[in-house]
Amino acid sequence: MSADLLSRRQFLTTAALSGLALTAGAVGGAVVGSQNAQSAAEVELAQARARLQKYAHLIALYEQLEKVGIDSIIATGISMMRGVLDALRAGIQIVRAGIATVESALKNFLTLLDTLRSPADLVARVLADLAQKFQAAESIVKTVLGTTQPLAEAIGGFFNALLQRIPIVGEEIRRAANALSELVRAIPATIDAVLNQLLKPLRENFFPATGDPKIKIDLVVPTQTRLLEPLKKFLDDVEAALARWENDFVKPVQAALDERAKIRKQIAELYRDIGLA
Repeated sequence: MSADLLSRRQFLTTAALSGLALTAGAVGGAVVGSQNAQSAAEVELAQARARLQKYAHLIALYEQLEKVGIDSIIATGISMMRGVLDALRAGIQIVRAGIATVESALKNFLTLLDTLRSPADLVARVLADLAQKFQAAESIVKTVLGTTQPLAEAIGGFFNALLQRIPIVGEEIRRAANALSELVRAIPATIDAVLNQLLKPLRENFFPATGDPKIKIDLVVPTQTRLLEPLKKFLDDVEAALARWENDFVKPVQAALDERAKIRKQIAELYRDIGLA
């Protein structure tokens, strides 16, 4: 029971008892006293009746105050807020699940990069070895043929010179020789494209020789530290605020409303007992 309700009831009870005591004193004085005492008693009785009327009016005002319906308004507001906050709690869980999914995806992505590092290194070594062997072959051919032309041009010239010394050469042989020259000519360009245009950017961004990959520094870490972690902190703060709302406001207010309902029930029973209901 709140202190306000206790003081209110104590005041009304004291007022009623005081009025009854004054009334009884006035009546007693009128019976046993002299004429002057009887007149004084009548004055006291009139004053007591006036005070009782004021007390009755005060009680009526308190009853009107209780009929304002603030309890139902508060209860309705709490109920509405509970629905909104329950939806917010559900949204928080959805966001947390999304954060967990993104974090798992980033982790799996980094794991995938680690697994691809060895194959990428292998491809780079194979291509570097192929380029080295191509350069060695080119050097040998240039030495044998005594030319400074690139390997493909030297081989093409060699086949043309050779075919000119053969009396009868079919068109297929000429096309085969030209195709072989084109293949040799394409090897350096292919090696350069794969090494410098594909593997080099991959190594710089995904498979550096030392340190973390650039994709981790520029994307993964900022996503974790500037987005996911602050978002999780925000969700923690929201959940803490919801807990404070529930514990520091909803539960105390609901307890007060329940206590007020209990007191109203007691007042109604008292009214019935004294015949005021």
